[in-house]
Amino acid sequence: MSDWFDAEYTGEDEATDPRLGQYTLYHPGDGDRGAVLLIGVAHDHPASVARVARLLDAYAPDVLALELPPLAVPLFRVYADDEYVPPRLGGEMSTAIQAAGDVQIVGIDGPSATYLKLLFRRLITERVSVSDLPDVGRDLLRGAGHALACRFGAFVGRLTPLTPKMYTHITYDSTSLDTPFAQAEHERNHVTERQSFLRIVELPRVTTLIDAVREESMALQLKELRSTDDVVAVVGIEHLDELSDRLDDEAESTDGSNPISGS
Repeated sequence: MSDWFDAEYTGEDEATDPRLGQYTLYHPGDGDRGAVLLIGVAHDHPASVARVARLLDAYAPDVLALELPPLAVPLFRVYADDEYVPPRLGGEMSTAIQAAGDVQIVGIDGPSATYLKLLFRRLITERVSVSDLPDVGRDLLRGAGHALACRFGAFVGRLTPLTPKMYTHITYDSTSLDTPFAQAEHERNHVTERQSFLRIVELPRVTTLIDAVREESMALQLKELRSTDDVVAVVGIEHLDELSDRLDDEAESTDGSNPISGS
């Protein structure tokens, strides 16, 4: 397994394109594990789309891991198969697929077998109250329903001239026509405002539990993937630190060292 990512790349290019130096964390590989590059994104933000496109264009990993349910990946492959660069649909996820080229693509978000296993374990070990179970069930059904709809949309997109849009596009007061500096600043402000809001708002217990299970599931799958390959993972910025910490914990438990570096 090669240590294919040059960590100096983002530093060298940040002077001309500050979007590259934001929200990336790198875990080098070693003799037993592949490298993992975590690319954090604000979903559909032009700065995030550009960051994903440029990094994956420069460094093709063995595996591209996306914050998508496995069932949804084929639809975003359809979006990525577009004459436009970046693709017109699918945001940073289809952009990542298009830029990565011929690599293994894996959806690591729930619902999936790993997610369901961890969710049921959490429900038991944390003794979730009966009154919370309907909320958990509704979230699970909603997620499964959307994943199945995406899979059906991929079927339609492959066999007909139609390309179903099976997700809600997020719009910002920033576009791909803005300068890289303007995009990067807007993204930073957006992320800062969102993080400040989340710090003062107490999320429902079920929401916190589901987010924790999603992150545990994604981290577990990244650990399994890096056991044989170099991996780039495209995930929401709100998951970036937690996933990095879990990968860091894996390294410390293995050899006592802290391999993480990032910008």
